[in-house]
Amino acid sequence: MKKTLAIITLLASTTLSAHNPYHSNFFNHSMLNKNFWSDFHQQFQQFDHQINKLQHSGGNIQSKQYFNKNNSNYVVEIKALGFNKSDVNISNTQNTLTIKGYKKTSNKKNTHSESSFSHVLTLPMDGDTNNIVADLKNGILKVSIPKLKQPKPQSRKIHIQ
Repeated sequence: MKKTLAIITLLASTTLSAHNPYHSNFFNHSMLNKNFWSDFHQQFQQFDHQINKLQHSGGNIQSKQYFNKNNSNYVVEIKALGFNKSDVNISNTQNTLTIKGYKKTSNKKNTHSESSFSHVLTLPMDGDTNNIVADLKNGILKVSIPKLKQPKPQSRKIHIQ
């Protein structure tokens, strides 16, 4: 829907500028009209390419969380196509797991793009935060949190010295 609206807006603005009554006959010359439509087509192709690039870039992040009974692990899987290990940062603070991805790319045409994602998850009380492992293969980031046999105590007694 957004793509269609943008195309209609682009077409309307270029059509209005081409048929402006204040332009002289010079601007209505057939050679100019050919150039106009050629430029319009080129701009549209670039616009369409950028929209498709955004739709298929890191902006299309999906995740799922589940418990793997076979390994007794909590698992977080994040679809992070185009991201490398160096683009992803995973940290654990108290009972929170933070997963962030960021990448910046540029090509020969001086086009730059940035992609990022962020997931913050509350870890289960029986999750072994000291043995969390992560793996990134084929665009899927998989974070495994082993389940403890006994949950960590929520509070602990502090002895006075």
